[in-house]
Amino acid sequence: MTKSQPIEKYTYRPAMRNPDPIPLWFCFPSTYMVGMCSLGYLYLFRLFDENPDVLPERIFTDTQKTFHNPEDIELMGFSFSFELDFIGLFKTLEKYNIPKRSADRTDDHPLIFGGGPVMTANPEPFADFFDFIIIGEGEEIAGEIIQAYKEVREVKDRKSKLIRLSQIEGIYVPSLYEPEYNPDKTIRHYKKLAVQAHDRIKKRYIKQLEKCVSTPIVAQKSVFPDMFMIETSRGCPKRCSFCIASYLTLPARYPLFESIKNAIDRGLEHSNKLGFLGALITEHPGFDKICKYVLEKRAEKEFEISVSSLRVDTITPLVIETLVKCGQKQCTIAIEAGTDRLRKTVNKNLSEESIFEGVRIAHENGLKGLKVYGMIGLPTETDEDIEKLADLMIRLKEANKGFNLALSVSSFVAKAQTPLQWAQRPSSRQLEEKNNYLRKQLNTHKVQYKPTSIKWDYIQAFLSRGDRRLSVLLEKVHGLGGSIGSWNRAYRELVKDELIDIPDFDWYGLRQRPYDEVLPWDHINTGISKEKLVQEAQSVFARQ
Repeated sequence: MTKSQPIEKYTYRPAMRNPDPIPLWFCFPSTYMVGMCSLGYLYLFRLFDENPDVLPERIFTDTQKTFHNPEDIELMGFSFSFELDFIGLFKTLEKYNIPKRSADRTDDHPLIFGGGPVMTANPEPFADFFDFIIIGEGEEIAGEIIQAYKEVREVKDRKSKLIRLSQIEGIYVPSLYEPEYNPDKTIRHYKKLAVQAHDRIKKRYIKQLEKCVSTPIVAQKSVFPDMFMIETSRGCPKRCSFCIASYLTLPARYPLFESIKNAIDRGLEHSNKLGFLGALITEHPGFDKICKYVLEKRAEKEFEISVSSLRVDTITPLVIETLVKCGQKQCTIAIEAGTDRLRKTVNKNLSEESIFEGVRIAHENGLKGLKVYGMIGLPTETDEDIEKLADLMIRLKEANKGFNLALSVSSFVAKAQTPLQWAQRPSSRQLEEKNNYLRKQLNTHKVQYKPTSIKWDYIQAFLSRGDRRLSVLLEKVHGLGGSIGSWNRAYRELVKDELIDIPDFDWYGLRQRPYDEVLPWDHINTGISKEKLVQEAQSVFARQ
């Protein structure tokens, strides 16, 4: 009989613990299978696990047994990647009888902290549920958090602990700030409730990303079973004006080729599946060298590689050869819009010629198909732009017969910390009309059309630009099951019972905001001034 493969394989050595280490739960707001394919979550857990002063444990929404007793936990962190992750946060806190709101916790409860891109961009809709929040990259700050907590570990007063933690650059303690509102329901300013509180909370990030991040724990029971993930780039220098992934991770950074090479070697010791991650992996200055090294290793051992997406104007025969020889049959490219004009407007500088050339190279060099990602509802979009998007896909299909092409479309969501954070979102009715047109045109020409849910995009839109007044709504939505229908019902019931007095969803999610309005996230400093974002926003409309 062959020995069964272990469910998990560690690719690092946990620390030898100091006496009385800090019991910490590091939580992922979804199931084990989903959490175990999140490289950021796993890597931050590794940093805690390598700290001799900490005894961490991974917690998921479907965790059944824990080796820590819940009453012994002192720190409890959550990794947030999406606005709807609050559902998983609430489920976890309820399971272990911890109050959802920071204000309701006592000295006997653990300090609850959060981090991730959602928290860095706009933490305010979720601020009442966290004792402190990491602004920026957690790996840069994890050790400082533990050191500061050790200094106040024996202090019984919860607020004193939080004030000490707030002195770490990049740590936001929401309870030290109170928003005040104008009669028109916009924010007047944030009032500081402690003299130690900083005026603005500055994003922390690793200045020199020489060493690449790779999978610390290879999991068999994962959405991507046994995959060893390697971060080949962080951020994107292209700065498409709608893209939070680009603006939050500026400046774009790239690990050294030797570090990626070593990660490939280490990965192949533990797995036959490698995944390359990054907002724009082909932007790495040594990406051709990476491809050639992968092909060298492929000649020695059979393994698969996977990439999340490619920029179409960086597709080369070498890139496609590497993917095909390592088992990838399809990939994703993002073109965003159907006309050069609209792409240029939102700083997606792709010409139609480069799109056709990239698809041709992918087709002729063995890839079986491409998923083309687009967006509807972008600022300055016209009916002609939608018509041209359908026409572009039809012509791409005709020029690449036998090649599988599908168009996946989402609707524009104005994201905090980007130049389009002030922009108007079209109504759901208008977006559905655009969807219906594309579906009809593409189905007629046998091009697959896969739109996202406009209803869920709408919810994302008002959460992404929301403020603390939404906290009671989030609790109500969770209580009603978190379904798409629970949102309107929650709002109606809260208004009827006079439990909230907040603007409606359209006010948060759809309206054009003036540049001088105080935004819920203005006290978060991600490294780009508001004045600079205004300039870039104005240039969007100047380019139309």
